[in-house]
Amino acid sequence: MTVFESDSIIAQGPNKTRIAAGASHRLIALSGDGEAGVLGGGMNHSGQLGGGSRDNESTFSAIDTTGMEILAVACGREHSMLLAKEQDIDSADSKQSSEATASGASKKTMLFGFGNSMYGQLGLGGSKDTFGKELIGEQVAGFVFEPSPTQVQLLDPNENVVQVECGLDHTVLRTDQGNLYSMGWGADGQLGLGPESSSDRALPTLIERLSWKARGKEVGRIKEISTSTDFTLALLENHQIWIWGNAEYGQCMVNKKIDRILEPIHIPHPIPKTEVIASVAAGGTFGLLLTESGKVYTCGYGALGLGHDKIQILMPEQITALSGVRKIVASTDYAAAIDDKGDLYTWGTCGKTGRLGHGDFEHSYVPKRVKMPLEQDGRKVVVHDVALGQDGALAVVEYDDK
Repeated sequence: MTVFESDSIIAQGPNKTRIAAGASHRLIALSGDGEAGVLGGGMNHSGQLGGGSRDNESTFSAIDTTGMEILAVACGREHSMLLAKEQDIDSADSKQSSEATASGASKKTMLFGFGNSMYGQLGLGGSKDTFGKELIGEQVAGFVFEPSPTQVQLLDPNENVVQVECGLDHTVLRTDQGNLYSMGWGADGQLGLGPESSSDRALPTLIERLSWKARGKEVGRIKEISTSTDFTLALLENHQIWIWGNAEYGQCMVNKKIDRILEPIHIPHPIPKTEVIASVAAGGTFGLLLTESGKVYTCGYGALGLGHDKIQILMPEQITALSGVRKIVASTDYAAAIDDKGDLYTWGTCGKTGRLGHGDFEHSYVPKRVKMPLEQDGRKVVVHDVALGQDGALAVVEYDDK
């Protein structure tokens, strides 16, 4: 575990920092005067670092975002998305969340994509099936990519993207008008476009079942979406849970395994009625639910946090080793939680990179607290955010100088 520091970057607090991790690349976005914009590091075979080239970066390189406020970054296997708006000097010190900032802003949000677009996951109109579409940048025969941030357009110019989430090779967008869009690989139903559609899409395509401009008003407005691999969880403002995509591991929480779900379905989960769902996190073989009281529930297959004896469950079960949790994050086969004390816990399969942060390469079948390097100096470390990639994780922390 290492600490990233730079004398050329003036951090303006955890509320100004956005992080994301893909299969083998990472993005750190910083907003404010004197800051460096978006920093990228790791594998760059598809131009997923956004610097205009396809060279790998062993250290972090910067994308200039002068004049823009970064609202969110997201990473897939080899593609990246960046959500921003023009910098508003009057609100530069605001502590609002990225969603509140975006939906309440007078200036329109801007969505940019860069990296691999073989399946159309950037939403720019190009894919392996549409080589007739000219993309900006260098082209390689049989390979579609965009090495520089390029703006993604929705059909409605008045619609603002307020959340962007990347799966391995697809992307899901939520807008301020209560609509959901998806693009990219669709073979496992991860685009959620309906029982007759499992094809790839190279442009943002409306998920009609949950969008207000289609059938979404029947069920309610979307509060949050989560995807990291090839299925998606959606939380509605009325606390309902909906799911679509790959469900062959029982992560669909309906007491059975389903090969794939092509259109969003409602999950009548068995969590006690006294508990209100506050957040969701979709891994690859499992899903997580967080309640307003800080309890975490899991369902699916793998090192689920329930111990060695429970690696497959088909209905949500509470991870009793966790309490007072305020944030959950899931990746393909491991997960993380941050509690109300600012402590970070991880569990799942570890891999050769030691990505769980426990100082070893062992799998963890129950959540374990991650000890930060700065704690060795007696500092109190508070974790504000965490991003999980397939080969490593990033965390935003705050600590007192000594």
